[in-house]
Amino acid sequence: MPRILTIVFVLTLALLAATPGMTAQAEWPAYRGNAKSRIYHNSGCKYFNCKACTVPLVSPQEARAKGFRACKVCGG
Repeated sequence: MPRILTIVFVLTLALLAATPGMTAQAEWPAYRGNAKSRIYHNSGCKYFNCKACTVPLVSPQEARAKGFRACKVCGG
């Protein structure tokens, strides 16, 4: 059983490493968009973890392409 858990852990890390914008330390990309206000925040923003910030975004360019604007507090 421990060997299976090790394999699952290694595969999870490999998947995170292969996904742009994802890291092993975080479950979300570096940016999140607020689905209600259409504002995006970077991971250092105090609003990054708000309830409505449910849209994972890889980059500011992706955010703008999807109709989001940068947060005035963190700059996106």
